[in-house]
Amino acid sequence: IVNSIVSTAYTCNLDKDIDLPDLESYDASSDTAENRDDIVGKVYAQIMQIESRLLPCGLHTVGVPPTAEEAIATLVNIAQLDRPEDNIEGLPRVIAASVGRDINDIYRGNNNGVLDDVDLNTKIVEASRAAVRALVEQSTDSSGRVKEVTSVFDDLGNMFNKMAGGKKPYTKAIIDAGFPNVQEERLE
Repeated sequence: IVNSIVSTAYTCNLDKDIDLPDLESYDASSDTAENRDDIVGKVYAQIMQIESRLLPCGLHTVGVPPTAEEAIATLVNIAQLDRPEDNIEGLPRVIAASVGRDINDIYRGNNNGVLDDVDLNTKIVEASRAAVRALVEQSTDSSGRVKEVTSVFDDLGNMFNKMAGGKKPYTKAIIDAGFPNVQEERLE
């Protein structure tokens, strides 16, 4: 069963997110029970993380754009993900760096009940939500549903705003949430 789990995990590209044994040489029958349990636990945890991040609002009606709130819930979860293979940092990592901290250390402290890290993690989550909300609000129609993500007029407005030294709405939301040193170029 564990060999099948490892093979399926590679098929689903989970090897990019979790440390798995080599597919070609691994044989669960020659591994310890502890290592097998560790592999199954890692795969299970990753699958649960994917499920919680990508399906927060259930299934949507085909052909009907999501509401702004549904889009925000989904996008906040996606924005948390680091994708090093594409040189993409997760939003919490960029926000944490703006105060000279590593997000993994903050998560560890949060999980261990370090009050300062619990508070900082909460502020980072709130700033992430505010940034995504600012982004989604630019693309929400009068019925509260997400419409075309960008238009020519939005692009022109952003260009003039940048020339005038203004910040993008999502950067401004992060700054307003208490992170004035966030680097906008790391958010793009």
